[in-house]
Amino acid sequence: MTALPLIGAAIGASVFGLIVLLRPPTVDPLVALARIDAAHRQPRIEMADHGSRAGVEERIGGWVADQLHRRGVRYTTLRQDLTLTGQSFDATMGRKAVLATVGFLLALAFLSAGASLGLALPAVGWLVAAALLAGVFFLVPDVDARTAARRRRAEFTRALGAYLDWVSLQMSGRAAAEQALPDAARIGEGWPLQLIRATVSHATRAGVDPWTALGQLGERIGVADLVELGTLIQLVAHDGAQVRDTLAARAASIRAEELADAEGTAGKRDQSMLLAQILLGVGFAVFVGYPAVTNFLRI
Repeated sequence: MTALPLIGAAIGASVFGLIVLLRPPTVDPLVALARIDAAHRQPRIEMADHGSRAGVEERIGGWVADQLHRRGVRYTTLRQDLTLTGQSFDATMGRKAVLATVGFLLALAFLSAGASLGLALPAVGWLVAAALLAGVFFLVPDVDARTAARRRRAEFTRALGAYLDWVSLQMSGRAAAEQALPDAARIGEGWPLQLIRATVSHATRAGVDPWTALGQLGERIGVADLVELGTLIQLVAHDGAQVRDTLAARAASIRAEELADAEGTAGKRDQSMLLAQILLGVGFAVFVGYPAVTNFLRI
C-alpha cells in the first residue's frame, strides 16, 4: 500500500516538472534581438566562462552539443529556429536531455503502477516502451521551436517585403543603397525591422557590405528569401537601377507567395467546414432515421 502513494507522488512531480520544461518563459523581442546580435558578434563562448554562469540545463546541453558536434551532428534547422525565437541552443539541448530522462522515468513509473495492478509486461517491453516515450519527449522542444519559428519567420517575411519596397522607393529618389537601407529600416517598428536595422547598422560600423550582412542574417534565422536576395544583389551591385529593379521584383514575389499561402489556407479551412457540414448532416440523418429503423426491426 505504501508503493502506490509513492508512485503517485513521483508521477505528479514528473508531470509538474514536465509542464515547467515545456512552457519556458516568453522572451521579449528586444531581448531576442540582443541575443541574435551577440551571437553574431561572438558565436561561441568559452566553456570556462560559460559554465560559471549557466544553469544545470545549459551545462548539460553544452556537453551534449559538444558531443554531437564532434560526431558531425549540426542541428542546422534547430539552430536557425532557436536563433529566430531568441532561445539558447545549449539550454534547449539540456531541456531535451532532461525531458528524455523524465519521459523514461515516467514510463517506468506508469509500468510499475500497472504491474502492481496485475498488468505485467516482459522486461524488453518495459525498456521499449520507456525508450519510445523518452524519444517522444526528446522531440518536444524541436516541435515547440519549429512552431514558434514558423510563425515568426512568416512575420519576418511579411515585414521584409514591405522593407524592400521602401528601399526601392528610397533608391528611386536618387538615394544610394548605403543610405536607403538604414533609412527604410527606420520607417516602421516591430522586431523584424529592428533586427534588420541592427544588422545594417552593425555592418556599416564594421565596414561590411550590408547586403552580405543581410544574407548572413538570412542564413542564421533560416529565411531563404533574404539569402537569395543577398546573392542576387551581389551580382548586380554595380548598377543602382538593377538593384532597384531586383528589390521591387523580390518584394512582388514575396507578396505573391503570401497571397498563395493565404489562398491555400483559406482552401483548407473551406474543406474543413465542408467536412464538418457533411458530418453534421449525417448525424442529423441518423438522429431522424433511428426511430423509424428501430420500429421497423421490431415488426
